[in-house]
Amino acid sequence: MSSTGSFQARLAGIDPLSLRDPGAAGEALRRSLLVGARIAVIEPGYVTKRFLYERARLYGVELVLVGDPSGWAQTLVDEGIAVEFVDADPGGEPEAGARAVLAALGEAARLDGVITFWEDAVPAMARVAEALGLPGFPPAAADAARSKLRTLDASRAAGLPTPRFVHLEGPESLRAAAEYVGFPAVIKPVFGSEALGCLRADDFAMLEAGYARVSALITPELNAIFEQGCDLMLEEYLDGTEFDVDLVLSGGECVFAGVSENWVTEEPYFVETGMHSPSAHPPERLEAITDLCVRTALALGFRDGVLHAEAKDTSRGPRLLEINARLGGGVIADIHRLVTGVDLVEQQLLLAVGLPAVPRAHPRPAAGVTTVFMHASHSGRFTHTRWLDHLAPDPSVIQHDVLVKPGQPVTAAVDGFPTVIAELTVFADDAPGARARALELVDALELPYAG
Repeated sequence: MSSTGSFQARLAGIDPLSLRDPGAAGEALRRSLLVGARIAVIEPGYVTKRFLYERARLYGVELVLVGDPSGWAQTLVDEGIAVEFVDADPGGEPEAGARAVLAALGEAARLDGVITFWEDAVPAMARVAEALGLPGFPPAAADAARSKLRTLDASRAAGLPTPRFVHLEGPESLRAAAEYVGFPAVIKPVFGSEALGCLRADDFAMLEAGYARVSALITPELNAIFEQGCDLMLEEYLDGTEFDVDLVLSGGECVFAGVSENWVTEEPYFVETGMHSPSAHPPERLEAITDLCVRTALALGFRDGVLHAEAKDTSRGPRLLEINARLGGGVIADIHRLVTGVDLVEQQLLLAVGLPAVPRAHPRPAAGVTTVFMHASHSGRFTHTRWLDHLAPDPSVIQHDVLVKPGQPVTAAVDGFPTVIAELTVFADDAPGARARALELVDALELPYAG
């Protein structure tokens, strides 16, 4: 199995210095080389990621999708957005997932790169790239990012400011963990995502009850991501404002960093409520947060890639929450494209085929963007899920996704871990304007709860 001859033929003989040209000529050259490059997508993910594949196709990339052919993504082949669909399950244990993908691709496959936008598939994707001799993450780095414990271990070993944390090994470990971490503290799944199962505990009674509650909840039946492990950890509670930090690493250097500010969550849960970009937080504090995220990524072993980190600016300085070895979820790519002019999808495609990333960001933010993560206002069900359809013609709305199905049970925060029922993203001339418009649209909604 090897790279496609056409891509390698076009790449041969090109001066490496010209590939790193930061100007318009260099950008045009890199984009021209992407045309016709054959890139496998390991697990297409939710249908809400469709726009990422549409964007990749705009760059002339030939996408080979690897996943479940009974899902929605098969239609991308029918529509000409992808060139092929390969049936394989990359989920679960990474070695097994990688073997399944490699076997399904077969010896006849010719690829120039592999990527994934799906958190569960990152470790398998790294192993597939390594087996094929293609650019990609070191599997050890991918595994370290997938595990919050390994991330924190690497952070501490590198001498970076690291929250106190303990791997919980059953109810009998709670007392010693609490004595070391202190209160308030946060129970977290080691292999979780989207704050599933994250719960604040303010005293030992809350810790015992919370541990029992989260342990019963975190199963592969809830989310397939827990096929990689249902371990729990206890981490010190971090005060302060939370940020999403999206990084592009190329050749071991950070060539782009975009920061979005997250809104306050509904504790004791930590499910996102909203975010906006750009942030009005003091620039020197944003630089310190970004620096911590970059240093952590390098400590984990990353040198090239598009990464998504989450961190807080606490009363004791920046502290990392987690780092993800993939593009941020939702419409993060569109947010940065509108605000900074940098297309993170393009940067990931370039790095996937071994080309350098040399993004050209606007000198100043070109717009403001706000995303509202709508939670169930009360527990129940919806009679239909068309209640955002009327926003489709609104030029200020770039996302209006309902995330639940008709009749699906939803939970309000007063009753348990809140259900995110929809995401609404709006842009305007600046962040305050985008936030005001988004909240205006949300306030006007009439949600069709049954009964």
